Amino acid sequence: MLSQSDKILKDLIIITAILVVSFLLFSTFDVLELIVDFSQRHEEYEIDELLSTFVVLSICLSLFSWRRIKEADCARLNIEQKNVELMQAFAEIKTLQGILPVCSYCNKIRDDQGDWNDLQSYINDNLDAEFSHGACPDCFDIRMQELKESKGEVQTLK
Repeated sequence: MLSQSDKILKDLIIITAILVVSFLLFSTFDVLELIVDFSQRHEEYEIDELLSTFVVLSICLSLFSWRRIKEADCARLNIEQKNVELMQAFAEIKTLQGILPVCSYCNKIRDDQGDWNDLQSYINDNLDAEFSHGACPDCFDIRMQELKESKGEVQTLK
């Protein structure tokens, strides 16, 4: 299958060949002189106006085709670049799928080999992720209350 640039090159070669053959035919048979003579003999057909209109139409179509070719080439390059970016992003993504068996008491996870692992180490190994630790406001309040109570117990023991 031909690529877009190969198709464009093929079209340009065909257009060039048509132009060369046209030039050789026009120079050999004096086609323009024949057209002028025919036009003068049959003025009612207005061949000279039709010919000039055809030439202008051909030039316009050539320019618009060239612009379309350039736009298509830019779009192809853009799509290729986006595909490369998507493939790079896809290579970086690791996902967990399915059901994860978790112990309801200690929150350890059973892996594919049947071993029970700590939640953090399992996620670090399977997702290339790291944990940072903090405390939610509810747990923070509970722990602060526990600390205050334990300090109160320590002071009463003294």
